[in-house]
Amino acid sequence: MAQPSKDLIFKTLTQTRHRITEEMDLFSTTTNDTEYWFYSDLYNLFSHPMFDPENMYEHTYQKFDPTPASTQKITPYELFKNHAVTHNHKYTIHSPHPPYKPITKKAVDIKLSRYACYCMFRDKPNLIFTRTYFMMPNADFKTIYETSYRFARIYQRQKLRESERKLAGILKHLDASIALFQYETARTFFGEQTVDYLRDAYRLDKNTAIADNMGAISLHARRTAIDNAIKKFDFAHTRDLRSFSMILHNELRTARNKMISEYKLSPEQDIRKTPIKSVESEYKKLETEFIKQYATKNLNTR
Repeated sequence: MAQPSKDLIFKTLTQTRHRITEEMDLFSTTTNDTEYWFYSDLYNLFSHPMFDPENMYEHTYQKFDPTPASTQKITPYELFKNHAVTHNHKYTIHSPHPPYKPITKKAVDIKLSRYACYCMFRDKPNLIFTRTYFMMPNADFKTIYETSYRFARIYQRQKLRESERKLAGILKHLDASIALFQYETARTFFGEQTVDYLRDAYRLDKNTAIADNMGAISLHARRTAIDNAIKKFDFAHTRDLRSFSMILHNELRTARNKMISEYKLSPEQDIRKTPIKSVESEYKKLETEFIKQYATKNLNTR
């Protein structure tokens, strides 16, 4: 199933958010304003197999990060029970089996705290927008969108490094001049503009790789081109430097054109002044502060 759009994710998560205070009566003496989302609502948004309504408790437990339990001096399972609470109620889900019709039933569901929801998406790089939504309470769509795009660079830069290591290995095996090869392929990807020109134009640090300042879209495009070229070269009839160079240049042009067509953005326009190390620090700081504040919440406290 196709991934839901970012605006749909934002709208749905905001509409399906609940608070413990909604369940309190006039005689309640304490106020617990902890937020939660039902597992069934997350399933309806992201569908199967990302969420599994037939094994919701096991799925939630596997995804949960109990690390903050030690600082709270409780067991990992106690922390889990504070953030994932079973609840029997009437709800409607789309069947995970053909013909995928809506099913309304009264059955066990799970209330998931904001921290628990974050845990459900912390290993989903393609859903960094959703993870950022949970880490930034009360932020508007524009803020979450822009912040998550910055954070998306972290994963894409990491994956590009892996692809570039494979590329360097092939070039070494083919006895190529790596510096010259990188210079030529960069010009193809950046529309005949050199890396030095882009560094001067954007006033970037001359001692860092241009990829450390590329946006997530162009990082993904370049990685895809390299990965595709390596796969095609594995089956090429002629396995020499000229053959590999032709394949990679063609893949880079294809990735560039696709990026322009889909996003109305060329690689040379997707350059960010903030280096990747600063983005990594920003993400780590936000994540640390979020966990410190929201891992202590308790859905069971009235």
